[in-house]
Amino acid sequence: MTKNKLYLIIVSLLLFTVTFNSIQAQRIDSLVNILDTKYPQEKIHVHFDKAYYNAGETIWFKAYLAADNLPGAISKTMYAELLDDKGNTLQRKIMPILQSGASSNFDLPDSMAASRLFIRAYTSWMLNFDSSLLYLKAIQIIPSKTVSKKILPLLTYGVQFFPEGGDLVNYISSRVAFKAMDNRGEPIVIKGDIVDGRGKKITSFSSMHDGMGYCMIQPAAGEKYTAVWKDKKGLQYETVLPPAKKQGMVLSTHLSDNQLNYTLRRPDSVDAVYTSYHVVAQMQQRLVYSARINMTRKTSITAPIETDSLPNGVLQLTVFNAAGLPVAERIVFINHDNYFFITDLHSADKNLNKRGRNTLQIDVGDVLLSNLSISVTDAGLNPVTKNEESIYSELLLSSDLKGYVYNPAYYFSVNNDSVKQHLDLVMMTHGWRRFKWEDVLAGNWPVIKNLPENYLSISGKIVGLTKALLYNKQLTSIIKTKNGGSNIFVMPVNGQGEFVQDGLYFFDTAKLYYQLNNDKDKTLTTSASFSFRNNFIRTPLQSMAMLSALYAPEKTDSAVIQKSTTMAVLQRNQLESNKVRTLETVLVRTKQKSLKEKLDEEYTSGFFSGGDGYTFTTEDDPFAKSAISILAYLQGKVAGLQISTTGEGSATWRGSATSFFLNEMTTDVGNLQSISMNDVAMIKVFRPPFFGAGGGGAGGAIAIYTKKGGSDNSQVKGLPFTLINGYSVIKEFYSPDYEKNPEPGLKDYRTTLYWNPSLYFDKNTRRVTLPFFNSDNCKKIRVTIEGINEAGQLTREEKIIE
Repeated sequence: MTKNKLYLIIVSLLLFTVTFNSIQAQRIDSLVNILDTKYPQEKIHVHFDKAYYNAGETIWFKAYLAADNLPGAISKTMYAELLDDKGNTLQRKIMPILQSGASSNFDLPDSMAASRLFIRAYTSWMLNFDSSLLYLKAIQIIPSKTVSKKILPLLTYGVQFFPEGGDLVNYISSRVAFKAMDNRGEPIVIKGDIVDGRGKKITSFSSMHDGMGYCMIQPAAGEKYTAVWKDKKGLQYETVLPPAKKQGMVLSTHLSDNQLNYTLRRPDSVDAVYTSYHVVAQMQQRLVYSARINMTRKTSITAPIETDSLPNGVLQLTVFNAAGLPVAERIVFINHDNYFFITDLHSADKNLNKRGRNTLQIDVGDVLLSNLSISVTDAGLNPVTKNEESIYSELLLSSDLKGYVYNPAYYFSVNNDSVKQHLDLVMMTHGWRRFKWEDVLAGNWPVIKNLPENYLSISGKIVGLTKALLYNKQLTSIIKTKNGGSNIFVMPVNGQGEFVQDGLYFFDTAKLYYQLNNDKDKTLTTSASFSFRNNFIRTPLQSMAMLSALYAPEKTDSAVIQKSTTMAVLQRNQLESNKVRTLETVLVRTKQKSLKEKLDEEYTSGFFSGGDGYTFTTEDDPFAKSAISILAYLQGKVAGLQISTTGEGSATWRGSATSFFLNEMTTDVGNLQSISMNDVAMIKVFRPPFFGAGGGGAGGAIAIYTKKGGSDNSQVKGLPFTLINGYSVIKEFYSPDYEKNPEPGLKDYRTTLYWNPSLYFDKNTRRVTLPFFNSDNCKKIRVTIEGINEAGQLTREEKIIE
């Protein structure tokens, strides 16, 4: 073979290799983009009022939904389930998602005997992915009766070793992290030595934080390394380290203020597949960095990734070899310290005396729309523990990592160098959990069975009519809720007799009246058979990931359990004594309700009940019946509400259009103009933002309630109907007012003194004050606030009042 031919062959091979590597790199980048655009991920954090519950108490909670470091905009409905320790569903709540939040409660039976239950939360979209990504949390229960003491498993200890990047490679110095835990998930302090096959000490190691640490090792070819260590009792253990590879690549990282430097190192002699690499970094399945690295003539290369424009959270750095296979991976936490907004909490009035009146003042300096929740509890029965989750740690850290993270809230407590170093130990001892590169490279995409829900939907089918009779048909429907609210809509019917309607919004059950269009005598409607169903997602099947979490050992605070048990006995005794109170005693203490309170109780539900705004009743207003229209009646009655009666009429508040509701169903202003004030029972005007309206209700809302038994009933007279289910009923938290009603004969053993899942702030509402009363026994109060704003920033504020 001539030199020219040999030269051409070499050049051709090089060109083929470069072209092949370029194609592989482009393919990997495009796969990440597919993940980002077609399979976005949702995360859930749940704020509970406290950590321990007695049988017969209520679990209050607020769930927050986020996606790609922004408020969750994919789903409009959330599900929450109360599970027993076998994974059986005991209760289920279905909630609307408003401004990335959804709240509800679970009432525990008085006869509850279990010591631990679980709460699972998810959206329909989340069910398309790995079941381990669903929110699942253990809830400690103080049983109503003494149960036999569980035999705890024998305490054992273990340690795992994690070479940085994934593998040890012969003759290349590597950082090896470790994590030491007991079988209850508690970290342990250890120290020991790394020895070779002859027992010679290579290096020593000791835990730096919560059982984690690292050491440096440069493995020799064919050598076996073992960690020799002792537990806190002095017992000695041996743990074999992962074997080193002959060929491969070692990845190491160093994170500075605005730059992540990564280093690739390989042995002197390797196959061609280990001489060129493609490095990819992604955050929340979004490609943030891509580079091709040629190491044909180099055994070590360091390259920077600028991080100043990256979001906060976990960055996954993956290295692919020339064959397109992942050979090293490292996760790094990017923290710009701007993931939060400031919530200022202070006690405006402090009174820790028995049933003393307290006032909290909350200020949010930002002008962005913010959605918060607050819990106020007895700190003696709901103390701060060593192992807590927060909205920061859940949405930015734990939800993206494989394995169990102990005390994740600690890593967001302060932003100093030691906490950053400890957090990097978490990064080295955990992996990315949202997807597997093996599945992505093989094209094994998630199967989308459940599309995101647009609030409530109804679907059904008509049987008994031919396609000719069904042609161009529509089903006219009227929903009437329990409080008298109604809404009219039309559902097109296809050739198979099927129909569907989404975007509905109501609570509890409602009657759905229906009739086919152009069927004046109801001939077709009465001769056909109709089936209706809510399109609620079914409870997901049990998975191995969920069951393994259920079987995890319990970790409880014995002191808190003892105090809670004592309080539970006192509460049950109080309930028993209440049963013997006479009816006359109750009547003496009953306050007569005003007309507004009676009508609010009779007509309103959900977000329309109570509320921040104005209520007008027509029965006691002599000017109401003389008003020519609803808008004319409201003109000048509410400061800030701009009403025009010109043309069809309009209403705005703070520059945004005001939402209109007729009997709690969305309507337009044109429909209101035809309603006589004689048919109106009550009008409620809600200040902005009103979250019962779509889009956050930036212009507030006007809700009109027509008299029951009035003109609106003529629409449904004689029509067939069916019952349909809406969102779970919202239970109101009871907070006593001891200034108006001292209740001297009752003992107050409340653990949760105040709970409010719906605190909203914007540029016009930047401060709220919340009054509440102490119990009979509380000496120290714990206040916890969590929330999210429209930019995706989070907040958590905690204070002990003593």
